[in-house]
Amino acid sequence: MPVAILDPPAVAADEWQLGDEPAMAELHVGVPPPVLTRLELIGTHLRAEGSVDLGSFRRVSDYVNLLDGFFTIHDVILLSRLGLPTRLTFHDLRVHLEEIGIIGQKVPDLPAPSDDHLVEKAPRRLVVMTAAHIVYGYCYLHPLASMTAFIDATDPPFIPMTNVRVRWLADRRLAGRYPFALIHRSHIIGVATDAGGAAYAGPGSVAAGLSSGHAAELGW
Repeated sequence: MPVAILDPPAVAADEWQLGDEPAMAELHVGVPPPVLTRLELIGTHLRAEGSVDLGSFRRVSDYVNLLDGFFTIHDVILLSRLGLPTRLTFHDLRVHLEEIGIIGQKVPDLPAPSDDHLVEKAPRRLVVMTAAHIVYGYCYLHPLASMTAFIDATDPPFIPMTNVRVRWLADRRLAGRYPFALIHRSHIIGVATDAGGAAYAGPGSVAAGLSSGHAAELGW
């Protein structure tokens, strides 16, 4: 006996669109585009520039100090010893955190929200040496905090500094300047504190060249 094969009922194109398209569109409703921050990664034999998506973090220091293992940057350009772009580029680059001595931020973070609770901190001039670099800048501590205890601590892994100048020990002609940078504690082999006699002058004082409140905007 022949068996009749019935075709499944046809679904109108309009019905499929009405059932699925809104659900797909909802994935993109109200989602702001990622905000990318441009950074420079510096190591003993590394100098690369790339972008990082901080996600829900507002400051680079908060994001980096919670990383473990590798640091991924995007739209990467390898730089020459002089800091000039080379022809080597990558869409993504993962660098082990232990190989990164300095993370330089060329553009400051966005200003802190007005409702943020700001703790009074004093600028301390700091000179840090790694195996390949000497770093000049300012860090910000509570007026009664010990600089030695701060440097000897193991957490957070990266020390935030502002108004940073980096020089390469192998060639002092090579240099870089950053409004904000993170120094990996594990790379530090020498420290000179309050070089040049920088001192705390009381509440509201700031380091030379910094406007009031600028330290908080840069991550401290």
